Amino acid sequence: MNLRGSRCRYSRSFGRKVDQKVEDKDPLGRRGPIRRRFRKKSDYGLHLLEVQVCRMVYGIYERQFRNYLRTAKAGKGNTSEEMLILLERRLDNAVYRSGLATTRRQARQLVVHRHFWINGKPVDRPSYSVRPGDVIEVKPTKLPKPFYKDLQEELVDPREGYWIQREGKDGFKFKVTRLPLPDEAEQGFDPSYIVEFYSKFI
Repeated sequence: MNLRGSRCRYSRSFGRKVDQKVEDKDPLGRRGPIRRRFRKKSDYGLHLLEVQVCRMVYGIYERQFRNYLRTAKAGKGNTSEEMLILLERRLDNAVYRSGLATTRRQARQLVVHRHFWINGKPVDRPSYSVRPGDVIEVKPTKLPKPFYKDLQEELVDPREGYWIQREGKDGFKFKVTRLPLPDEAEQGFDPSYIVEFYSKFI
């Protein structure tokens, strides 16, 4: 599975939207999902589909995804819930959740290009795991760019009580107030199927 491939093509293949921008191109509405004359999926095929959808949504490669599962399994809570929390804590996802990027792919690119500071220090790893109390802000030298000037008018404050909240009046500084809840994670796949799929390997 090529994570850099067309999101519209994968959305039609999976029968689900795996990226926020695919709604503009309507891959599942007018044309509908890709219909192939295959046999009914086996249990393995159904579980594998959930894994592929989750990896495509968050943009994670296989080895890294297995590491998340190992960490979640070592935790004290429910493995599927721990996995969702780990995925939501990724820096590229936090940037997307704050509204500073319209998609996770865009958020990943901004992070790699060193657009953000965490607690006053530059971080360029999309997989960086944010913690409660972390402050995410746009690097001051990047603010004059047209991207942020246009974005300032479109930014919407996160709902009250959400795990990441805006700080200050400029709109480009956010604080992680708590860990995200499993219910606040992406709901386009079944995490229990994913845990069951990897239980044979991890």
